[in-house]
Amino acid sequence: MINSRDTFLAELQARELLDIAHAAWSREDVEAVLACFVDDLHFWSNASPRGDALTVTGKSAFRTYLHSIDVAERISVREHFRLVDGVGRARIDWFVRHKRTGHTLTGSYRQLVGYREGKICRLEEYHDAARMAAFWRLIAGEDALAETAP
Repeated sequence: MINSRDTFLAELQARELLDIAHAAWSREDVEAVLACFVDDLHFWSNASPRGDALTVTGKSAFRTYLHSIDVAERISVREHFRLVDGVGRARIDWFVRHKRTGHTLTGSYRQLVGYREGKICRLEEYHDAARMAAFWRLIAGEDALAETAP
């Protein structure tokens, strides 16, 4: 039987690991982010830069995905966390600034976080998909204009 002290400690450890991952993400330290995850991780987001849902499986594929969005500086901070039946439920506040254009996007999103052996094994993100897609379309449009400029 798990007592309330064990439940409290499990929640503290889960929250701390998520905070470490977000701090590494904010420092643009992809390898430190990946150190928080198991090798066979599952990542899902309802909003990719293309505007559709995105699924990534495995640490190598996740590394590739994280490097693909190095075009933006970012800060993400966990604002709320609760561990329920072994699943972390978090609200994340974030800020993104595209490095070339300076365009920014801010907001909050929800995360569901699964844990195994002291690491994150599953991460699901729920963003405002329409806002995210509009931001990346703006960037893509400006990139296309820059390519055609004399």
